[in-house]
Amino acid sequence: MKATDSKENARVLALGLAHEAFRLKGENIRVLDVGEFLYITDYFVIITAQSMRQTKALAEALQITAKELTSSKGVIEGKASSSWLLADFGSVVVHVLTEESREFYDLDVLWDDADELELPDAE
Repeated sequence: MKATDSKENARVLALGLAHEAFRLKGENIRVLDVGEFLYITDYFVIITAQSMRQTKALAEALQITAKELTSSKGVIEGKASSSWLLADFGSVVVHVLTEESREFYDLDVLWDDADELELPDAE
């Protein structure tokens, strides 16, 4: 597999996870291409959840989606009762945060130089 194929696979996974998060009522969903800044991953997906319970539910649901798309369910980092969970799928890292945590950690500003992928209209 060529590196470009790998990057395209990561892009497809990132967009698939973003679409599923939208379907599950995640908010303010962004997909950022961080590959030129980080050697450990290609994309960040940042999602706002309305509660810590939804944070956990979204992260777990995205594991199922990733397993369907890639045959790997990745790893969730953080306590189940946390306001910020990280789901690591290798080439894609998903950050699921409550609104308060998203404002506090301000990942959107931290990664402001990263290109943002346009999300297709959700169905």
